[in-house]
Amino acid sequence: MCGAIAKDMGLSGTIFVVVCASFITYRIFKRFEPDKPPMVGFLLIVIPTLLAPALHCHIRSLTLAVGIAFTLHYVLILVYVTTYRLSPFHPLAKYPGPIKNKLSKLTMSYISLTGKQHTYYRNLHRRYGDIVRTGPNELSVNSVDAVQPVLGAAGLPKGPFWYNRGPDGVPETVVGTRDPFEHKRRRKTWDRGFGTAAIRNYEEIVVKKARELLEQFEKRAGHEIDLSMWMSYFSYDFMSDMAFGINFDMMRTGYDSTGVRKAVEGELILTAIMAHIPWLFTYLRLFPVIKIRQRLFDLVATYMNRRLAEGSNIKDLMYYLTDEEGLEPVKPTMPTIHSDGLVAVVGGSDTVATPLTGLWYYLLLEPAKLKRLQNEVDIYFPGGEEPLDVTRMANMPYLNACINEVLRLLPPVISGSQRSVKTGSGGRNVGPYFIPEGNQVLNHTLSLHRNPRYFSPYPDTFWPDRWLPERDREELPSNETFILNHAAYIPFSYGPANCVGKNVALLEMRAVTCYVVQKFMFKVKEGFRIDTWEEGIGDFFLVKSPALPVVVETRHQLL
Repeated sequence: MCGAIAKDMGLSGTIFVVVCASFITYRIFKRFEPDKPPMVGFLLIVIPTLLAPALHCHIRSLTLAVGIAFTLHYVLILVYVTTYRLSPFHPLAKYPGPIKNKLSKLTMSYISLTGKQHTYYRNLHRRYGDIVRTGPNELSVNSVDAVQPVLGAAGLPKGPFWYNRGPDGVPETVVGTRDPFEHKRRRKTWDRGFGTAAIRNYEEIVVKKARELLEQFEKRAGHEIDLSMWMSYFSYDFMSDMAFGINFDMMRTGYDSTGVRKAVEGELILTAIMAHIPWLFTYLRLFPVIKIRQRLFDLVATYMNRRLAEGSNIKDLMYYLTDEEGLEPVKPTMPTIHSDGLVAVVGGSDTVATPLTGLWYYLLLEPAKLKRLQNEVDIYFPGGEEPLDVTRMANMPYLNACINEVLRLLPPVISGSQRSVKTGSGGRNVGPYFIPEGNQVLNHTLSLHRNPRYFSPYPDTFWPDRWLPERDREELPSNETFILNHAAYIPFSYGPANCVGKNVALLEMRAVTCYVVQKFMFKVKEGFRIDTWEEGIGDFFLVKSPALPVVVETRHQLL
């Protein structure tokens, strides 16, 4: 097994070959980032296997020679990686951040597992300033000057956070599409599905679901409920009717009978963790854990196929996404339609439920603000008039101030969305910072929304008055300056990839708030420390709300 060349080189020469082979392997990984099993297997298994016989010429035990070949190969690769990522030659070397973040994105993957990514990013900004290195090739920015360059019309494409979500040959979702031109093409049907004409069709569904919610609260008057869960049930029931013309029946049955809510939660947690190391999706598909995701895909496919087989009775979202009007030159394929259905389910799930739950939380903490909101609802819909007029709701100052404020404090995508500076572009100026090509950047939404340079006073406090005209605001503390920078307010993201369902989400929030505030009040469950509720918020790309246990009380009993 031992060749003459290996004998002639001696042990030191053979080890030099191992060092060179590992360096070449490192350079291939750095330059091309291969993640497919054949190439990865060749680089990490075949190469050290081929080097082992050369070491065996100088080491009597073949087993020991194999062990040394593999160990040296891997250790040296890690040494090269570590040295470069911490060196002054790295393109992001001048930006501050924890050493563990500079070394690997595994840190952020673990933080995502805990659900505390949003507070971790914010603490990094408090410690290091407006720009911080959150990964080997990633930066987080807490500056309004970076919003337009990163997210605007001439901004950056989506980063590797969205890479490798589905198997080869399966179309990306419209949200995960990283090519700006393909995203613009795919977005057309979505824009029609959430245009002014389409939303008018959804208003009736919002009213129907709000009435169902009131019926369930009426049945439970005097009893304890979890407001977080019920806001989620409303959100899912509305989404299923609006998107597919079916009813998940979560409000009527009082539980997730379809399993879709649990499946969405599992998918969000898994992808939030894996998105920091997206190459690992390739290998997860080989193991049963990926069945967590497949369960959701199968459910969505079932609803989509049923909807397509039955056709549309109204112009629901699928009417537009399947292009039943025939406005597109090429009909969307079934795989594309299924991927769009997945976005409808995930995007329409708790994106509304979270801020609604947050609104009740803040109002329960401050009864005077709740009373002010009740008075406004009673004025705009006097004598118990059913709140059907969405135009009237859109013009209610304090209602919309409350909604704006809860979206500031608890935006549905609380940590923002990663963008990438394309390799070969020469880099990009992002506000006052230069981001070298091949690196990623994100505007951290929570840090931006609570930055006292953009929102003052009370950047961490629920203060709806900041959104009101000056004449209607509470008097400011004498030592405070009023600041409201609308450019720093991005609860639905910004630019061409912003949340397409923004207007429907606002419609839902206004309607549910008016309906519930008009008829009901809530009392915090005895023994529950409501002041700790916000600590239970989980960031799994979309926000996951903890339980909010309250007792339902009808307002007429209290008047």
